[in-house]
Formats: sequence, structure tokens, C-alpha cells
Amino acid sequence: MNTHVKARWPAIRQSVVAALALALVLSTGPGAVAAERPLVTYIVHGKSDGLTTLVPVTFGAAFAKGDVPPGTSVAATDGKGNPLPMQVDIKAKHTDGSLRHAVLTVTLPRLGDGDDVSVNIARGPKTQTAPLPLSALPANFDAVLTLKLKDGRQLHASARELLAKPNPELWLSGTEATEWWVSGPLRDASGKADPYLSARFGIRSYGPGRPVRVEVDVENCWVMVKGPRTMFYDASISANGKTVFSQAEMKQPSYTRWRQVFWWDTPVTAYVEQNLDYLKKTRIIPNYVPEEPVSEIDVAKDYKRFSAKSAPLEEGIITAYMPTTGGRGDIGPLPSWTVDYLLTMDKRAYDVTMGSGDLAGSFAAHFRNPRTDRPATSEEFPKLTTHSNFVGKPGNLELPDTGGFKSKLVPQRAHEPSLAFIPYVVTGDRYYLEELQFWSQWNAWGTDPSNRGFQKGLYSWDEIRGQGWSLRTLAQAAYITPENDPLKQVLLRELKANIENYNAIYVNNPHANPLHAAFVNTGGAGAGEFSPWMDDFLTWAAGYTVQLGFERARPFAEWKANFPVQRMINKDYCWILATTYRIEMRNADDTTVRGWKDAYRLTFNRFAKKKVDPDSVACGSEEMADAMGLSVGEMAGGAMAKGGYPANMQPALATAINLGVPSAEEAWAKFQARPRSKKPLYSSWSILPWPKQ
Repeated sequence: MNTHVKARWPAIRQSVVAALALALVLSTGPGAVAAERPLVTYIVHGKSDGLTTLVPVTFGAAFAKGDVPPGTSVAATDGKGNPLPMQVDIKAKHTDGSLRHAVLTVTLPRLGDGDDVSVNIARGPKTQTAPLPLSALPANFDAVLTLKLKDGRQLHASARELLAKPNPELWLSGTEATEWWVSGPLRDASGKADPYLSARFGIRSYGPGRPVRVEVDVENCWVMVKGPRTMFYDASISANGKTVFSQAEMKQPSYTRWRQVFWWDTPVTAYVEQNLDYLKKTRIIPNYVPEEPVSEIDVAKDYKRFSAKSAPLEEGIITAYMPTTGGRGDIGPLPSWTVDYLLTMDKRAYDVTMGSGDLAGSFAAHFRNPRTDRPATSEEFPKLTTHSNFVGKPGNLELPDTGGFKSKLVPQRAHEPSLAFIPYVVTGDRYYLEELQFWSQWNAWGTDPSNRGFQKGLYSWDEIRGQGWSLRTLAQAAYITPENDPLKQVLLRELKANIENYNAIYVNNPHANPLHAAFVNTGGAGAGEFSPWMDDFLTWAAGYTVQLGFERARPFAEWKANFPVQRMINKDYCWILATTYRIEMRNADDTTVRGWKDAYRLTFNRFAKKKVDPDSVACGSEEMADAMGLSVGEMAGGAMAKGGYPANMQPALATAINLGVPSAEEAWAKFQARPRSKKPLYSSWSILPWPKQ
């Protein structure tokens, strides 16, 4: 674009907006074709510290199956029906070819401080525009990352230099927004590449003379690198003649990464409020209880906790040592802070959720394949393992040199939060997508490779709760990864392999646990103790996999969901003990119990505060409550606690109804009939069955 046109770009765009508005007026006259009804409405909130005219807003949008059929797209209007320029970058599609997920870029004529602009998204014609040329960037554009290492070396990476290489990868492509991605090693003054540290730049242009958004990712993530080590440095990023980031004495362990996002010049500070009802319609989130009040105190407290430790390579609100036991906000189908965000759309909860997605990179669970420049997969490295018995052995990962630094951040599958899925869904930022992909692969690698089926990436070797959260992460990654991403088919194959494995272990196995628990008696001390709440995690995850459209998982999910249902209604068991810390599954002769009556007697005797014959007290009676040290109507396992075992059970029971499991409605009714004083007030586990259609 020549200099004259570039200078007039804002005026040209304003004319385009006016012309589109006139076209809408003309199209709604007599005989005009009626506009499509909006599928979903977003609210864009303005702030005083950013661009206020011709404001480009980019965000992620999920769509329900069938809402945007093949051959169609979506269009945008404001609250008064005026058309808005919009670019649709399609990322993922449903199995019927309809749109599943896209990154939308909408330009608002004005967005001042405190303005709230409605953006209606309706079905529209399919359009396509060419990407902007690199010349759309400012003539002096560059962003330079500089690391001053503890050993005296100084490394740098330049966005401008990397953009000079042919064919930068496009993430967004069109005249409203084009986003280029380039990457390369950090180099010293002589041009020598560091073997460990690499930089990735995401550069988003909204057109000549328009805002430019820059992302810088710093990684110490190469898989199978020789002599992996923790890197010590002072970091800075400069752009447009100023320092936009600076942090001294950073310590970056192997297999971690960090991220910084900034604006080249005038920032765009708009906040896009997602639509909870439509997110539910897409079925990408559970059916959270909408009328449960989210505490303002909790939102403020979480924001304060996060802000205190939100610098790169810190943990924010995430539990740093994930193996820490006990209930906490990390644990659940989604973290408590993410549920708070979805139910309130509070900007502070949004910031905590997105920031936690950023800090997911702080944990050593990131392995990038230098040959593909993508997250490494089990298919590419079928014999790779992170288990301590194998690290350092020939042919596997080397033991990293930590330089004496012991990171307090330790990942673990059994307590793994869903950190990146919702951030990717609502922003469309590539960083969050790769977080999902990194974690989905790492989750399979903590064992002897043969236990995971080598390239299959199986999870059944792990403890039950670890299996549940790993299955959730894999299903989310397989569901939302773009169709043209090389990892899409890998993730689908891994999910298929895991489902087939579960069907073989349980559904099609005549020797599977008769109570439908994911229990295998291996003998030994404590081998008969089984955690029903962990099993509920896996039940929910299996049902959620079906909810995302992976029907292949239905047989396992249905088989699994019988366990929580029968704990509530089976005549030989008592629902008061449905949520004990353990259910006894092994008889005195080391055989597995074959029925509910034996499981009940063993469990009753294990947890009773008084020695009482289980058959002598009625289920739910005062006598039983007294024997168990509970009040009447109180379920075992922390009935009133937000993260108690009854709260953990609720999503599993809701899943059973969604799957149509026999007697699930009866079990749910009994669960819901508990006195209000015997339930938690509000919990991120407060999930309802989906309304029947």
C-alpha cells in the first residue's frame, strides 16, 4: 500500500463502515430478504486507555453443531442492526462439516470508555479475503528479545530478522487481521545459536497505520536435546523505541516456556464478554447451575492471589506442587476460577483464567519436536518416558542439569487443572492451543512406554483420578485442534486408542468389576480400598467425551456411570456411604466383592464410629447417623464442603442422566432431595444434567 493510501486508511475504513450501514438500510426496505436471526450476541466493553475509534476486536467463538452449515459463514451487526466489518478465521469443524470454532475479528466504529457494544453474530454468506502483506507492518517494525545469561553471554532474537525468512506461518489471514508466526533460536553476538533456548513471535497486523499486537514466547522445550539444563538470565523485550518487558534473575527449567503480549503503539483494550447460554448450547462446558451466586469476595480474593505471583514462570493461583493432596480450586471439570469467570463474565475472573493459561507454561510438561516445530507426540517418540526410572538411561531423555535450582512447580496428572481449554476457546490464541497439545502428550509419558501402548498414548496405567483428568485434556485437545493442524489426526487416533482400551478393560470384559467401578484388585496391603470420588472424576470425563461428540466413548461412559447411580439407589447399599473416602472392594480372602451387599458391610465396618451390625440399622436413620458420626441426612465425605466427595459425585450423576443410564433419574432425585443444610452453598462442581430436547 503506498504512503498516500496508508495515511488515509482510517478514513477509508470509516467510509466502508458507513457504506455497509447504508446497505443494511436498503436491504431492509420493501421486498428485501429478512436478515438472519442472531445465533449469539457478545458484549464488547470499552476502556479509556486504548483505541476508541475503528477499534478492531479479535476473539474466539464456538458454534453449536449445525448452526453454521457447510458453505455458509457468519456476519456481524451491532445492537442497532448496523453491519460490522468482520473476518472469520475458521479453525475447527463438526463432523457434519458445520463450523465448530473460529477466530472472529470485528471492527467497531467507536468504543469509548465505559461503552458496551452488542455484537450480534448471525449466519451469513461465506467470504474470503487475501492476507495482508508484510508491508502492512510499520516500516521500522521490530521486536527484540534479549537475554543476558548468568555465564556472561548475551543472546537475542529479532522478529524482523525472522520475518525476513520465506513463508512465515499464518494463524489469521485476511484484510481485517493477519497474524504471522515465526520462530528461531536465540543467538549470541557471533550468530551462534543457543542449543536450548528458542523464541517464537506472533505478529498480528490490523492493516497499514492500524494497531499491531506482538506476542513473544520463550521456550526451553526441545525434546531429546543433549545436556538439557535450567537457564539463568535477565530478560528484556524492546519494541518501537521502548522497553516493553524487563525481568531480572529469571530461572527457566527444562521443558518450560513463558509468554508476553504487548502492543506496538496504541493498544486495543476492549474486553469481549462471552455468552454463557450459547457456550452451553455448544456443549463445550458442563451445565453449571446458573442461579448459584458466585461470591464477590471469592472473585476478588482469587484476583489478588493471582496478581501476587503472575510474572513469567510463576504459578499465579495454580497450586505450584500439583501432587499436594486435599480439595482446592484447581481440581474439577474446570478450575473454580474458570467457573467463576463463566458464570459472572467478571473481567477480573477473566484475567485470572487467561493468566493461568499463560502460566501453564511454567510447569515442566512441554516437549517440542525440532523436526516438526510442533509439540512432540507419542507417535513420534513411542519409547519416550518421563518416569524417574528411565530418565538418564540410553535412548531416553537425559537428566537435566538444574544448576542447583529446584523448582517448586511440579506437574502431576492426578491433580491437573484444565488450564488452557477455555482460554483458547474464548480468545483463539495459538499459545493456549499448544498448551492443550503439550499437556495431552505429557500425560501419557509418566510410565514404562509399554504400559501406555508406546505410540498409542494410553492413560489406563495411571491412578483413576489421573486417568480422568488426562482423558478430559485429550478430549478437549482432539475436539478443538484445527482441522489443518498436523496434530489433529494424531490426537483423534490417541483418543480412539484410549476409548478402545477402556472398552476392552471394562465394557467387553466378563471379569470386569461387577459394581462397574474402575477397579482392578492387584493384591497387597490396601489393594482393596477404592476411592469412589476418583472414580467419579473418570465417569464424568468419559461422559464429557461423549458430550463433545465422540460417540465411540458412549459404551464405556454408560458402563462407568452405573457405579454412581447404584451407590445411590441399590437396595443392598446405602446412599449415605456413597461418598466415603474409600469403598472396600476386597473380601477377607483377598477376592474382589461380587455384590453391593458385601461392599456395604465392609465399608460400613471400616468407617463406623461405633461397632454396629450394618443390617441392624436402617439407611439414613438416626441410628445410622449416630454410628457414622454424621447428622441425619448428611452424606459421608464432607457433605457441606465445596470440594467434598458429595460435590465430586454430582457431575457423575448428571452425566448418568445425560447418557440415559437406567435409574439415573431416581438416583439424581435422591441426591437432590438432601436437606439444603447438608449441601455446599456454591461449588464449581455444581453441574446439572442437560435439559431434555
